[in-house]
Amino acid sequence: MRVNLIMWEDILWNNFYPLTLTRPVFDLRVGFYTFRERAKRYFPDSVDAAICRDEMFDLMQEQGIIVDADQLSPSIPTILMCGRTYFDIRSMKYIKSARTPTVFVSENIPIALFFPAGDDRWRKFFGRTFDAKLYRKLFESFDAVEITAVNLNLIWELMVNNPDFIEGDFNTFFRRNVIKFTSEPRAVLYNPDDIYVGQSVKIDAYAVLDAREGPIIIGKNSHIHSGAVIIGPVALGEGTIVMPYARIREGTTTGPQCRLGGEVEATIFNGYSNKYHDGFIGHSYIGEWVNFGALTTNSDLKNNYSPIKVAMPEGPYLTGYSKVGIFVGDHTKFGIGTLISSGSTVGVGVNFYGGGTMPKYTPSFIWGSFQDGFTHYDLDKALETASVVMKRRNKELTKAQNAILRKIHSFFADDRTNFIFHHPKK
Repeated sequence: MRVNLIMWEDILWNNFYPLTLTRPVFDLRVGFYTFRERAKRYFPDSVDAAICRDEMFDLMQEQGIIVDADQLSPSIPTILMCGRTYFDIRSMKYIKSARTPTVFVSENIPIALFFPAGDDRWRKFFGRTFDAKLYRKLFESFDAVEITAVNLNLIWELMVNNPDFIEGDFNTFFRRNVIKFTSEPRAVLYNPDDIYVGQSVKIDAYAVLDAREGPIIIGKNSHIHSGAVIIGPVALGEGTIVMPYARIREGTTTGPQCRLGGEVEATIFNGYSNKYHDGFIGHSYIGEWVNFGALTTNSDLKNNYSPIKVAMPEGPYLTGYSKVGIFVGDHTKFGIGTLISSGSTVGVGVNFYGGGTMPKYTPSFIWGSFQDGFTHYDLDKALETASVVMKRRNKELTKAQNAILRKIHSFFADDRTNFIFHHPKK
């Protein structure tokens, strides 16, 4: 079905800090895919467009995503999908079967819109982020159909729901494609019918893949080393390497080209990040191009088992959950022996070294340690490091990505000054 496929982000994009500093909300990963990648799987022949913040326009255009309504074809239907909603195959059947202008609703908010070819009334919503006022107008203007889908409102909800999303993606996109694969005969596979392995995957002797409690998806060109244990549900993106004797536990997702060692539980890595060494990361969401030094570990449970508060720029936010880890923006680096408290947030481009326990809130582009003190991370040096790191994965820091990082550096200047004042050299 060829359609104009428009992903939108609404006013809640900021609830996914710090990950949405560098990307639209629909480029966050849950299950095996990002929200946008999953929509593309449902509509593989679509013309792809976005409604997002102005500062993301250049980034979208670099990726071939249309942000100008005039570039979309009026001769094919148009489907708009909320960028923070998980659509399963049942909800998609309703959307695909629509023939008249329809707003699809879940939990009292619009999550998708359908317009037949030639009906351009959606254009008055294009190029703007959706807000409550626009939502009310949608209800007043078009027939509404209630469907079942999962709306994600806060960043930790991605991590909480991820095991179900991995299972949903496996059943929808991978189960029918499960084939008997040839691994090293001394590898151990529990419930292989729930294990999907892509092309050119290496599984070494004495690796254990345990899908008894949930499926395992391993993207192509990945490598599972000897002694590694993977307990589903788990989804590993293309080119991921699991190091010897790593323990990858249920609820974990990686995007492409991640490196995993030590112990990881219920954590999402958006892509291209390294947790190469021993240490524990759990119940967390990690951005791209993040590096964890050896023995870096986070807490995801308080000693008194009480609900965890997450440190946000505007102040602490009570999650209501007793197991919540950390949230880390892109291009952040942790030195060896770093300890991170449950509910901590670390912004974009932070470089923390020297070990010890980090503050619960660290704004973007902080450089330093408790021993040497903290300072503003020089922007040119930060961008140089980002370029070097990305080239190691055959990627380049694009013009739009460079501009976004510069804006983030400028925006958090006062936050950094305040942070430095409250954390003097010891």
